[in-house]
Amino acid sequence: MHSLKAKALYDHVDFFRDLVNGRLAKGPKEEESFSDYAKRSLKLNDGKDWNFICSGMDLIGDTSLSLDHFLRFGMEGVSRYNEVGEKYLRLYGALNSTYIQQEAVFTICKLCQLSEQSTFRDRLENLEIRDIRHKLGAHSIDYIDKQKEEVLSFVPVRFDMGGLHLNYINNNDLSQRSVNLLSGINEHLDLMSDIIYATLEKIKKTLYKSNPDKIEEIDKGLEELRVKRVGGHVFEGGLQHTILV
Repeated sequence: MHSLKAKALYDHVDFFRDLVNGRLAKGPKEEESFSDYAKRSLKLNDGKDWNFICSGMDLIGDTSLSLDHFLRFGMEGVSRYNEVGEKYLRLYGALNSTYIQQEAVFTICKLCQLSEQSTFRDRLENLEIRDIRHKLGAHSIDYIDKQKEEVLSFVPVRFDMGGLHLNYINNNDLSQRSVNLLSGINEHLDLMSDIIYATLEKIKKTLYKSNPDKIEEIDKGLEELRVKRVGGHVFEGGLQHTILV
């Protein structure tokens, strides 16, 4: 993958998937449904929660690939043609990929009963890219400004769209704002990894508190994730903190 931050999140959810699948490897008891088995083994509130965790893991992986491609090729994409329609398609796709990813990550955090979920929710709601998504990718014609208590409309400036940069207009007062999509998406990816990492710490303590060997194994995996998040490489047989600049 091109983006270190997108790759780091992809690795986080892969580690999460391996951890929960490993917990379920033995299979249910005789006459026990898989949903009941998942509830018991993962200490969930409801057997149906497993279905949403599965969907969440898949969606996080899929949207990580989507955002990685957008960060690599920008609004123009891989086409050699400078197509305005392509730019709109990729812009709206990237913005909604961040939203899908945010809700998938938070759903996993909530179903795993993370104590910090209210703090993470506040951080998620205050992401710049989330506000841009609401203004340009979902509620362009009916955005509600809660502070002013009025309905606003927003549109991108067509001829200023390129790479990972755009301007958009508030059509109520004709004010313009410039947006760096790279910084907004990177801020988003950092928070997504923060939430999954905290969730991994939580399920480690919840599911393996009586298994010190497994906790040691998980801690090694968590250390590797920390290295990858800052651009380091993990080599077999140990950790190599090589920072990519």
